[in-house]
Amino acid sequence: MATTLDELYKPIQAELRLTQSMVADLWSQALALIHGSSVSPAKVGGKLLRPALCLFAAGSAGARDLSKFAAMATACELLHMAALTHDDVVDKAHLRRGATSLNALWDDRTAVLSGDYLVARAIELLTEFGSCPLIESVFNAVRRMTEGELGSFGRNADRYTQEDCIRLAEEKTATFFATTCTAPTYLVGERYREPLHAFGMALGVAFQLIDDVLDITQRQDALGKPSCGDIVEAKKTLPILFMREGLAPEDRERLNRMIGHPTSDQERAWVAQAAERSGATTRTMTLAREYINAARVALDGVAPSAYKDSMLGLAEFVLVRDS
Repeated sequence: MATTLDELYKPIQAELRLTQSMVADLWSQALALIHGSSVSPAKVGGKLLRPALCLFAAGSAGARDLSKFAAMATACELLHMAALTHDDVVDKAHLRRGATSLNALWDDRTAVLSGDYLVARAIELLTEFGSCPLIESVFNAVRRMTEGELGSFGRNADRYTQEDCIRLAEEKTATFFATTCTAPTYLVGERYREPLHAFGMALGVAFQLIDDVLDITQRQDALGKPSCGDIVEAKKTLPILFMREGLAPEDRERLNRMIGHPTSDQERAWVAQAAERSGATTRTMTLAREYINAARVALDGVAPSAYKDSMLGLAEFVLVRDS
């Protein structure tokens, strides 16, 4: 089975390039509002998982011309970019994908407005498909993402359970994965909507769990952002919960002292070791594998195709990725 994104994306290569070009063009228009028409064309980075899932789902659901879904895939990526931009403001993050975040490059106000602009352009793209149920499904997902984040702010980290962490992963990540997988079915037909939704939910939870593990085990140069940010920001993630359960009281206290303070290389190395020593990494990865298996099983209900094969490959990629 293909193991790199370039190999996995071959069935949608042309359509994904079109999507990437559309995203870059719309982002360039946003930058031009700030810097004027002399701004250099924008470059689009990241793994493009969400637009790829949208295109794969369209193909799996029976669409004959995937280029018609490039605008839908673009809208999915724009909403993801907007969420990241807003997250960086909330988290006061200075790096994103190895580059300076927009709030650090400009200021919070400009970054938030830029995110709002991307949301508006995404809505415009979705309205072109003339499907109210499609738009409703996408923005129900955006609502759930927001509800998940807002609900986590008022909860004491010491009272979080494994179920709470999984629920948060479902709300802030998996719901939108599932929506990108089902969005094409509002045009192609709902025959495969249920298995595609189940695939996206399971894949999204696994993706978030792996993301949470990488935050405390990987170096900044691999992540493209500072590691151990979840600890510093007192976020409620499953590996941190498992660490607290498996560490000695003095080590838990050391972990608590890191909240709200920049971490040193030595502290980050200690966290990675503590995650391994406490069993947090193994326990989280085991659970992520269970979700990946559930995602693969969900696709049993979808007809064989090259698109389905790539989706199965993406499930494996999510599990073994290092950034």
